[in-house]
Amino acid sequence: MKKFSIRCALLASLLATSITPPVAAEEQTWPELSLGDLMKVGIESAARKSQSLSNTAAAVFVISASDIRRSGALTIPEILQLAPGVEVARLGNNKFAVSIRGFNGRMANKLLVMVDGRSIYSSLYGGVIWEAENLPLEEINRIEVIRGSAGLAWGSNAVNGVINIITRRTQDTVGWLVDSHAGSETGKAGLAVRYGAKADDGSAFRVTVNDQRRDGGKEVNGREVQDFWNDTSLTFRYDRPDGIDTRWFFSGRVFDSHSDETWLTPTFDPAAMYDASQYGAAKIDTFVSQRNGGDLLGRFERNTDGGGEVRVQTYFEKFQGTVSGTGNTHSTFDVDAQHRFPLGESHDIVWGGNWRQTNHQTRMQPGGYLTTSEPDTAVNLTSLFAQDEWTVLPHTLSLQAGARVERQTYGGTASQPSVRALWTPSEQHSFWFAWSKAVRSPNVVQSTMGANAVAFPAGAAPAILIYAAPAGQNGFGNEKVRTVEFGHRAQWTPTFFSDLSAYSSKYEGTFGLLSQSTVPNSALAGPGGDPACDATLASFGLAAGTPGLCITHQYGNAMPVRTRGVELTSEWNPLPVWRLQVNASRMWMDAGAGTPYAPDALQYGSSPKYQGALRSSYNLSPDRQFDLWLRRIGGLSHADQNRGASLAAPIAARTELDLRFAEQVNESLELSLTFQNLLSRNEIQFHPDYSPTLPVVPQRTVYLKALWHGL
Repeated sequence: MKKFSIRCALLASLLATSITPPVAAEEQTWPELSLGDLMKVGIESAARKSQSLSNTAAAVFVISASDIRRSGALTIPEILQLAPGVEVARLGNNKFAVSIRGFNGRMANKLLVMVDGRSIYSSLYGGVIWEAENLPLEEINRIEVIRGSAGLAWGSNAVNGVINIITRRTQDTVGWLVDSHAGSETGKAGLAVRYGAKADDGSAFRVTVNDQRRDGGKEVNGREVQDFWNDTSLTFRYDRPDGIDTRWFFSGRVFDSHSDETWLTPTFDPAAMYDASQYGAAKIDTFVSQRNGGDLLGRFERNTDGGGEVRVQTYFEKFQGTVSGTGNTHSTFDVDAQHRFPLGESHDIVWGGNWRQTNHQTRMQPGGYLTTSEPDTAVNLTSLFAQDEWTVLPHTLSLQAGARVERQTYGGTASQPSVRALWTPSEQHSFWFAWSKAVRSPNVVQSTMGANAVAFPAGAAPAILIYAAPAGQNGFGNEKVRTVEFGHRAQWTPTFFSDLSAYSSKYEGTFGLLSQSTVPNSALAGPGGDPACDATLASFGLAAGTPGLCITHQYGNAMPVRTRGVELTSEWNPLPVWRLQVNASRMWMDAGAGTPYAPDALQYGSSPKYQGALRSSYNLSPDRQFDLWLRRIGGLSHADQNRGASLAAPIAARTELDLRFAEQVNESLELSLTFQNLLSRNEIQFHPDYSPTLPVVPQRTVYLKALWHGL
C-alpha cells in the first residue's frame, strides 16, 4: 500500500507540472492583509457572532489558510502548534495528544473542537479521536483558537478552550485542485483531488477525495512498532445564496480509517515477556483499529430587519469503531438555533438553544480491555443560553454578560455564566477582562465502563487481576472550573503587534483515583467472592473459583486543581516580504490532596510548564518562499500507562525545527520541499496515558509536495 500511495502522489506531481491552465480564484487569506486590517477581520467563535479581533474580550488566535500552507504541517494537530498555549505531542504516527492550558492526553477532555460549528468531541471517550479527523487541509479557510472557558457560547466541555475549524465557501474553490505529497522515514504519502463549480445563480459546490497513509514508527531502541495509518475520505459542500439576506449550505463526509495499535499487556511468563528492563512483566499485542462513518450538516442564515440575524444548524453523524475487542456504533442528531438582535442603541442580544442525542451501542468480546454495565445507552443534552453586549461608551467601553443552562444525561443540570469587559482607550490599544464558569460532563466510558487487565503467571501460581470500576458507581458528576482572565492587545507600530493574556483557573471535582482495594486469593473462590473480581474473571473466560488476586480501583470526583499562566504572541514585519512571529506561554499547576491517591500522576504532569516558538516567513522573490519554524517545549513528568508512576522516567524538554522551501513554478503549480523535526534526539514526546500503547519516537522527515490549481 505504501508503494501504491507514493506512486500515486508522484504521478499527480508529474501531471501537475505538465498541465498549466489558469489558476482558480481563491478567497483572500489573512496574511495577505496588513496588520491593521487583520485586527478588523471578523471572528465568530468567541461570542457566536462576527466581531473584529480588536473588539473581542477573549484570548483569541487565528490560523489562516496561508499559515497552514507555509507551516509545512500535514495534520490538524501539527497545525495547532502555531497557536500559543496549545499543547501538542505525538504518541505515534497516528496518535496525538492535544490540549489547551493543561490536562493534556490522547483524549484530553477539557477542550471542545468543532468543524464549522459541528462538535467532534467524543461523548464515548471524551476528547477528540484525531486519527479519525482527516480533513483536507486545502479546504480550511481558518482555524479560530479560543483559549479559556467558553461554556456560555458553546456549552459543556469548553472548559479550557474552543477550536473551531472553518472551511472555505464553495464560491472560493471553483475549479480543479490536486494536492499530493510523498516523504521519507514514516512513509508519508497523500493525495487529495478536488473539483468545484459555480452556477449562474451564485450557488456552488465542491467534491474532494482524500487519501493519506503512514507507515509504522520505531521505539527509542530502534525496534519497529506497528502503528501504521490509512485514511480515505470523500467530502462535499454546497452553498446557495437566496437573495441578499439569506444564505444556506450543506456539507458532508464519509470516511474509512485503519490504524495499527501496539499494546503491552501484563504477563509473568518469561517466554512471552517483552523488554523487561523497560516495561517489567509485559507482552506485546498488535491489532488493527477500524473506524468508519459519515456526517451531514446543514445551516440556514437570514439577516433580519434592524441588523439582526437568525441562524439554524443541524447535523447527523454515524460512527463505527473497533478497538481491542471493543466495538462501538453511535449516531448523533443535533439541532442548534440562535437569534441575534439589537435592543435600543446600546444593547446587542444573542439567545438560543441546542438539543443533541447520541445513541451508543457497545459490544465487548471475552478478554477485552473494557467491560460495560450499559451496552446500549443514549446521551441526551438540552441547553438554553442568552447574552447581552452593552456598549457603555461607543468605541471605548463595552460589557458582556450572560449564562447557559444545560442538562446532560450523566452530568445533570449545570449553569455556565460569564461576565466580560472590553476597554479600548485608543485605536492602538485594547484591554479586556473576563470571569466565567464552565463544566466538563462525564463521558460514557467513565460513567458505565470498567477496565480489565489480567496477568497469568507461569505454572500454577494464581492470576493477578486489575479492575477499574466505572466512575458512575461512585456518583461521578460534572467537573467545574471558574476562570479569571485579562488581556492586552497593542498595535505598537504599523508593523508590530502584540497580544498578552493571563489567567487563573480553579477546578473542582476533577476525575481521579478515589480508593484502591486488594482482595486475597481465597475471596475469589466460590460464593462470597468480590462481584467485580468475579466479573473480571468471567470477561476472560475464567470460572469464579479460579485462584487469583484482584486489585480494584475506584474513580470519581477526586480533587481540586489550580492553574495559572501567561501567554504572549507578537508579530513583526521588518520588511514587506518578511514576517516574524514569536509565541510564548508559561503555566503553573497545583493539584490539591483530595484523596490519598491524588494527584494522579497519569494526568497532572502531562503538560509542559513552558512553550515557545519562532516563525519566520520570507519571500525570497515573488515566486519563492522560505519558512523556518523553531519550537521549544518544556519537559513532562506524568506516568507511563505501561510502567506506573514509580517506573516512569520524566520526558526531557525538546527543541524542534522545521524548514520549508517553495517555488511557484507557474500560475497553477507550486512545489515545496519540507524538512521536519530536524533536531530530533531519538526521544518520545508523551507517555501512553489512555491505553497501554507502545511509545513511538517521532522521526526526522523530508517530503516533497505539489499543489496544482486549474479550471
